[in-house]
Amino acid sequence: MEELRNLHPNAYEYVINTGPHKWSRVHCPDRRVAQSMRHQLTDATHLVILKRVDKCNFMTVNPVDWNIFSVKRAGKQWTVDLARKTCTCNNFQMDLLPCSHALVAVRDRNMDFTSLCVDYYKRQTLIDAYSDPIMPVGYLSTWIVTSDITKRVILNPSSRRQTGRPRASRHISSSERTTTQNCRRCGQLGHNLRRCSNPALTNECPSRVIPEEYRCKCSICHTVGHNRQTCSTRDSTME
Repeated sequence: MEELRNLHPNAYEYVINTGPHKWSRVHCPDRRVAQSMRHQLTDATHLVILKRVDKCNFMTVNPVDWNIFSVKRAGKQWTVDLARKTCTCNNFQMDLLPCSHALVAVRDRNMDFTSLCVDYYKRQTLIDAYSDPIMPVGYLSTWIVTSDITKRVILNPSSRRQTGRPRASRHISSSERTTTQNCRRCGQLGHNLRRCSNPALTNECPSRVIPEEYRCKCSICHTVGHNRQTCSTRDSTME
């Protein structure tokens, strides 16, 4: 900070006035809360929470009451109910883990994020699941299997193919980033080379034209464009 003051006093005053929570990772409220959850949640759950916390910076929240919030982003709107642990995006109910919209509401109320997570995602639950000793099963030849088990016949599950043509691609979520494919054969957008049914471009790219000095030259007829293995005058010359 002293170097910044000496180089640019106006920039130093601007940084000081904005507050350390805007430019310091230590004082950032989002990262600090996410790091405090790390000792309570599993590593996989912690990574999911970090990705959802990053999306909170692009959302605006308006409280309706103490538990219900209206979250907006890019013209879309969601309703979060912290008391019922629900959100109109349905990710909160399906994953039983706070979605990005719920995290914005929790941050607005300065609540604990882990209070909205079920015990399934917590580290202590994982420790308790493996607290009891797991006895070894031994070799297969030493197993004692009763006759009623050996007589059972287990068939494959009956599956019926759905009517209609199957989808070539899955449904894209609203939070996923979409990319546009570019065909190398015809140069059009929306498909790739494997699914292209258009004729190939006839004009060759100038950057791919091989200079004459780098082309292969036949050692028999001294013509550029082929070698002695494919030369048409090879047989007559050898005779």
